[in-house]
Amino acid sequence: MSAQLTALGLPFERLDASDGRALTAADRARVDHQERKAISAYPLSDNEIGCWLSHLRAMQSLLDSGEAMAAIVEDDAALTAETPAVLAAIASMDRRFDAIDLHRLFNKHERFVKILPLLPDLALGRVGYTHMRLTAYVISREGAAKFLAQSAHFAHAVDKALHRYWHNGLDLYGIERPVAAQDDGGVSYIEETRSQERPAERPRYPDAGSLRWQVARRMEKWRESYHKRRAFAKLIQRG
Repeated sequence: MSAQLTALGLPFERLDASDGRALTAADRARVDHQERKAISAYPLSDNEIGCWLSHLRAMQSLLDSGEAMAAIVEDDAALTAETPAVLAAIASMDRRFDAIDLHRLFNKHERFVKILPLLPDLALGRVGYTHMRLTAYVISREGAAKFLAQSAHFAHAVDKALHRYWHNGLDLYGIERPVAAQDDGGVSYIEETRSQERPAERPRYPDAGSLRWQVARRMEKWRESYHKRRAFAKLIQRG
């Protein structure tokens, strides 16, 4: 990352990530397990909690710095030559925002609605669907303060939590094409304590298979879909 950012002429500060193998009892106590069981049969892993703490610390660092905004870039991001121009355009635009994604997943049902030009051939817009990953994004002071204020406890993974605009009220934008992509070489530190690649070995909540929690997860999925679509329509109306 240092080599990439230096080559692009971008000043940066390196923040140590939180190590999932060194969590305290207080760190683990921040997970809301009742809410978690209503969305997943699997607890958040230690490294997922560490990822949460890392992003929250990065946001707090922005508030402590006095700066108006910051680009937060994970350690496995591949940046493009356009990244500096995009960051400069974001820094100079008049529009207020909470967060802007610098990557896109282009999911099957993803919608992108152009709002305004960022560069001559690159638009800023609204991204529908649940846009995952926090590979690289710009967050404003207002957005960081808003997200930190509601993150004393959490149940979703941090990437999903930030992108749930229908729940967190963040004013989120995306860009027409990504200037950052995930490039982890097939190795994710998240997997060390999640075992997602080996579902049979991944720990589950003991009562996750009960009828109560199966029904709760089905209902929660329906509610998420309903509120997400309503909120996206409102974002489009706002422009």
